[in-house]
Amino acid sequence: MTIKEEKDKRKPYVWVRDAAGNEFLCPADALKSPNDAPKEELKSCIDVESLRKHVEI
Repeated sequence: MTIKEEKDKRKPYVWVRDAAGNEFLCPADALKSPNDAPKEELKSCIDVESLRKHVEI
């Protein structure tokens, strides 16, 4: 696979914060509106606090 093909496969991600202040890293196409994502859509996201338990970020 070429580098261009690899880049074309990549999905853009966005940072999202819920009403409680929790941070998530989400595929952009999984959310209808990153500014007001319901819990159902956040299931496709990575909870950043959980990630911090395993890696130093």
